[in-house]
This record gives sequence, structure tokens and C-alpha cells, in this order.
Amino acid sequence: MNVRVKGLLLSATLGQGLWCAWPTAAEGATVASSISERNADVQGTRLHYLTAGHGPAVVLLHGYAETSRMWRPIIPALAEKFTVIAPDLPGIGESTIPADGLDMKTAALRIHELVKSLNVDKARVVGHDIGLMVAYAYAAQFPAETEKLVVMDAFFPA
Repeated sequence: MNVRVKGLLLSATLGQGLWCAWPTAAEGATVASSISERNADVQGTRLHYLTAGHGPAVVLLHGYAETSRMWRPIIPALAEKFTVIAPDLPGIGESTIPADGLDMKTAALRIHELVKSLNVDKARVVGHDIGLMVAYAYAAQFPAETEKLVVMDAFFPA
């Protein structure tokens, strides 16, 4: 299901059967072992992130009381076709708390700067729970650099 909202494409999937394309246990173990944990300094804030794979970029934004590690089970499948970037949101997990405070719009700016620092020009952005607020703010601020937006597991105010 695809829906256009103010020029942005909201999609229930990232691509052709992607969520169903689980690797075998052996393949998954190989890809899982290739998940890298890294840190980047973004606007004076250390952002911790996981990355794996090659291809078009997919940015995975975690939910409340979670970290980038929530995405580990799906990263191997995604990494077969995509470059996966899964940061800990600012102030959560191993990412530091920004000196200027926390809000979703500024968190999206920091995630965007992280993505740009990795030489990514366009990304599919996935937000779960509170991560969808950051994902939506990312897509709203950078529509030309957001290939697809996936938001899941949270209510939208009516």
C-alpha cells in the first residue's frame, strides 16, 4: 500500500518482497557478523550506529525504550540489498545527550547529518514508535533526499 502525503511516498514496504526475503541461518550468521558498530561526532553529539550491507541506503530509527540493537534481527535480510544505517537516537543508548536539548526536528537534523557524512545522498527512512516522529521530521525537512518513508507502530493524532 502506498499513500502520498504532501509529496512524500509513505510505503508499507521497502521494496519487492523485502520483508519476506529472510536469509538462511548460515547466510544470516555471515551477515550478522558483518554488522559494524561505529560512532560519529555530529554537531557536538556522539551518535552510535550500526551499519551493514551495500546498495541503496536504509535508515532504521528505533522506538521508545529501545536502541539500534532492536533492528539486529532484520539487518541481515536488509543488508543483502541495502546499506543499512541504524543509529541510536540522540540521548538514547550509546549516543550522547545533546547540550542543546532534545526534540524530534533537531534529532532528524542530526540523523540527516550522520547520513550525509556517510556519503549517502538519498535514503529510505524507517521509523518505529518514537523513531517515526524523527523519520517524519527527516522526510519533511529533506523530501528530495528521502526515497521512501516507512512509519510503523504508533498513532497519528487525528
